[in-house]
Amino acid sequence: MNTGYPFLDYINEPNKSSRYKHAKDAGYIDDDDLFLIGDSGGFLMNIEPGWKFVNTELFYEAATFYKKNKGKYTNYKVDSIPHRQFRKREQYRRKHGFSAPCLMDPNGTIHNVRITGSHYNFLNYCRIEQLNEATIKNGIIATGKKTYDFPKFFDSQFWIFHVMEFAEKNGFHLIIDKTRRGGFSYMMAADSANSVNCESRKVVIHVAVDKKYLTQTGGLTDFAVNDLKFYEENTPFVRGIFSSVKSDFRLGYKLPTGVEADKSWRSALISVSAANNPDCAIGKDAVKVKVEEVSTMDNFDDFMNVTEPAMRTGAYTTGMLCAWGTATSGNMQTFEQNFYDVKGFNFMPFENVWDRDCRNETCGFFKPYCWGLQGDINGIKGVDENGNSNILIGLEISRRERLRKKETVKKYSDYINYLGQYANFPAESFSSASENIFSSEELSAWEERLRVDTDLHFYVDGMLEMEDNGTVVFKSNARLHSENKKTYDYIVGVPRKGHEDPHGCIRRWFPPEYVDVTRSDGKIIKQIPEGLYSITYDPVGVDKNKNEITLKHSHNSIEVWMNPHYLNGYKQKLVCTYYGRPDTLEEADRICYLLARYYNCVGTTNVEINRGETVSNFRKWNALKYLSCEPLEVFDPTFKGKINTTYGYNISGEQHKLDCVRLTKEFLYEEIGKDSEGNPIRNFHRIYDYQTILELKKWGIKGNYDRVSSMLLRGIEWKAMNLHAEEELKNRKPLTAENIDKNDILSREWF
Repeated sequence: MNTGYPFLDYINEPNKSSRYKHAKDAGYIDDDDLFLIGDSGGFLMNIEPGWKFVNTELFYEAATFYKKNKGKYTNYKVDSIPHRQFRKREQYRRKHGFSAPCLMDPNGTIHNVRITGSHYNFLNYCRIEQLNEATIKNGIIATGKKTYDFPKFFDSQFWIFHVMEFAEKNGFHLIIDKTRRGGFSYMMAADSANSVNCESRKVVIHVAVDKKYLTQTGGLTDFAVNDLKFYEENTPFVRGIFSSVKSDFRLGYKLPTGVEADKSWRSALISVSAANNPDCAIGKDAVKVKVEEVSTMDNFDDFMNVTEPAMRTGAYTTGMLCAWGTATSGNMQTFEQNFYDVKGFNFMPFENVWDRDCRNETCGFFKPYCWGLQGDINGIKGVDENGNSNILIGLEISRRERLRKKETVKKYSDYINYLGQYANFPAESFSSASENIFSSEELSAWEERLRVDTDLHFYVDGMLEMEDNGTVVFKSNARLHSENKKTYDYIVGVPRKGHEDPHGCIRRWFPPEYVDVTRSDGKIIKQIPEGLYSITYDPVGVDKNKNEITLKHSHNSIEVWMNPHYLNGYKQKLVCTYYGRPDTLEEADRICYLLARYYNCVGTTNVEINRGETVSNFRKWNALKYLSCEPLEVFDPTFKGKINTTYGYNISGEQHKLDCVRLTKEFLYEEIGKDSEGNPIRNFHRIYDYQTILELKKWGIKGNYDRVSSMLLRGIEWKAMNLHAEEELKNRKPLTAENIDKNDILSREWF
C-alpha cells in the first residue's frame, strides 16, 4: 500500500530480506542481521512489516529493580561473590548488549532480539526528563508533565543505537540529520559516558562551535557528566573522579602525593570548541568524537579534513566520529552537502528512503519527527506501551501541530524554522531551516506546487547544437540518445548530489517565439524580435576536471528570460536554464553563446565578469554583439543617458551585491496580475524551475548559490527596463491623429 510517505512505504515493503543483499553476506560485521544493502548501494534497516516489539519491560529490569529498592541495583553485600557476579554481568551487558524474547512476527511467534550495550546502559543506568503519561490530560490542546526517570523503550531509538554500533564495528563515521523531541542529546551523552566508564585509558571528545554549548546546563557534556556521576554514586561501576572540571572530566584516583595512580582508570571526557580551530580534536587519540549541532559549524569541512585522518592507523579505523544537527537559522549548506555526499568523509551511506523519489540515492541517517512521536489521535497512540511507533498517527499529530503553529506564530520566519526543526523529510529539514530576504509563505506554496504538480513538469531536457549552415537547434536527450550521442541529466540536487554528473544539461520550458517580418523584397520570414529574450549568466572561474569537482565547488548558471513584449501581454518568464560544470570554461561559455543565438539575445546577454573568460571567448567567436553592458544608472542616477562601453556585469563589491539582492527581491515579488481567487500573481510564479525556487528558499550570504547569483543580474536588468519605460513615458508626446503609430506600445492589442 502506497501511503505517500516514503519512509513508511519502505517499512511496509514486503520480503525485504529476500529482495536485498544482506550486509553480513557482503562481508560486514552484522551478527544480528539487521542491515541490508539497497539498489543504491546504501544500507537499509531490515524492518519487516508486521513485526513488533513485545514485553519490552524485560530490557530494563535493572532500572525497575533500582526504583523498587530505594536506589539500589542489588541487595548483595558489596564485593561479595554474588555482588561481583552481578557487576560483571551488568558490565558485559553495557558493553555487548542484552537479548530477550521481545520481538513478535506477524504469525504471533516471539523471537529473541538484542539491544546494543549502549542502549542497555541508556535504559538502565541513565535518567532523562521525559513525559509522565499518568499526567496526560486531553483537551483542545493535550497537556502533560515531565518527570526525571529512566528512559522508556522506543523502536526508533532501538535502530539509532544499532546504527551507531554497526558504523563503529565496520569503520564508518556517522552524519545524522535529526529533529527535536527525540531524546537525541540524552542518547549521545549516555553513549559517551558508557564508553568512558566501561573502558580504561580511553578518550571521548565532544565538539561544538563553542564548548559552553556543551558544558552549560542541558548541554551534551552536562548530560554525560551527570551520567558519569550517577555511576560513581549509585552503581557498582565506581572508577573514581580524578578531575570534575566539565570540559576535562577524568575518571581515576590520586595517590596521597597528589599524583595520579598508575592503576587509575585514566579515561576522560573532553569538550572543545571548533570556532576558528578545526584542529581542536586531533592529538588526543579519541575512540569517539561527537560533533554537536554541525548545522552551526561553518568550518566543518576543515575540521573533518584534519580529524578524520587522525582517527585511522594505517588501513585501520581506530575511532568513530558522529556528527549531527537540526535545522537552524544559520547556513545549512555545509551540513546538507555532507549529508547527501557521505563518501567524502567515510560517513555510513544509507539508501534515501526518507525523501520522495530518492531511492536511487544515498545520504546520511535521518530521524524523522513522526517516528517515535508520543501523542494520540482518537485514542490511538503514536507510540504504544512497548515502544512501537504508529507512523500514520505520528504524521497526523505532526500535521495538526503545524496547522496550530501556523495560526499562532507572530512571524512567518518562526513557522519556517519550526518546519525545519520538526521535519519528516531530510529535504524539508534543509529547505525550511531559516528565513531569508526572498522567503515568504507565497514562495513556499509555489515551491510545494512545483514539486508535486506534474502539470507543471512540461520541460524538455537536452542540449543545443550548431548545424553546418549556422543554425542552432535544440535536441532533446531522447533524440541525442537515438543519434548515439552523449547525454547528460539535468542537475536536480540543490546543492548537486554526489551521484549527479556535474556537466548537467539544458532544461527548456518554452521554445523561441517568432513573428512574421516582411523583407525589402516582399518575402515574409520568421524572426525572433530583438529584445524579446535576454540571458543572465554566472560563470565559474577555474577549469577543473569533473572527477575533481565536489559539491563545494561553484557551477555555471545560465537563465534565459522572456522580456515584457506584446507577444506575451507584457509579462516576463523564465524560459530555459542551464546549470552545471563542464571540464572547461570555454565549453560553458559556448553553451551560453548557443543559447544567445538560439533565442536571438543580441545585446541582452548579461554576464558576470569578475571571473572566467566569457568576454574573450565571445570575442574569439565574433559574438560580442550578443553581450550587454551593465546599466550603471540603476545604482547611480548621474549616469543617466551615459553609455557604458564595458561588456558584462561586475557585482563583486559587498554593498553592490546587497543592492542587487534587494532589486532581485523586488523583481520576484512584483505583482503582475490576479488569479481566479483574487490572489496576487508575481514574477516568481513565472519561474517553473523547481531548483531555482528551492535555492531562493535556501539562500544565504555564505555558501554557493549559483542560480540565485545569476538571478541577481536579472534584478539589475529588470530595474533598468523599468527606468527606460519610465523615461519613455515621461518624454512621450500627447497622442494626436498625426502622430499615432499603430505599432506603438500603447496602441497594440494585448493578448
